[in-house]
Amino acid sequence: MPDCERLATCPFFNDRMSKMPAMADLVKEHYCRQHFDQCARYRVMKALGPNLVPRDLYPSQHERVDLMLKPKG
Repeated sequence: MPDCERLATCPFFNDRMSKMPAMADLVKEHYCRQHFDQCARYRVMKALGPNLVPRDLYPSQHERVDLMLKPKG
């Protein structure tokens, strides 16, 4: 599987993980280079667009994404 299309520009890694490079590398390897379709940020980006991905959303926050994407009504 190719790298995530958002890897180079993902603000999560450019801002939130800059002080934790070892952890960032582990998360990038899993979510960005192997299983980006399982990344919560990627799910929101695909469903709602890149401008609606919360800056503080972690790649593993699937429950939060499920609530965000849940149909209203």
